[in-house]
Amino acid sequence: MALNVEPANGAFSASGGNATHNIVSLVEARIAFKVKSSNNDHYRVRPVYGFVSGKGSTQLEIVRLSGPPKEDKLVIQWAEVPLEETDAQAPFKVGAQAGEVILPLKAE
Repeated sequence: MALNVEPANGAFSASGGNATHNIVSLVEARIAFKVKSSNNDHYRVRPVYGFVSGKGSTQLEIVRLSGPPKEDKLVIQWAEVPLEETDAQAPFKVGAQAGEVILPLKAE
């Protein structure tokens, strides 16, 4: 696995809230990522696309809007990219996804 998300779970109040997680690269290669949500009605994430340098990390901001208690997940898809790549969406448009990490979310 090339990526980890820390902390590995998200816990929110059903009335809403926000949290910061880190997307951490475990490899020397530069990684592009894409974040997908199982519940776009109640969660917002930033950034949706981005890069993580080799052995580096970047922050992922998660906002939970008010709604019924529910278990959801974020799926962080990733692909290794060259240093000269400037468009984080490009690898996913051509199907270059190499793997994914799942971040379970729970609103109570």
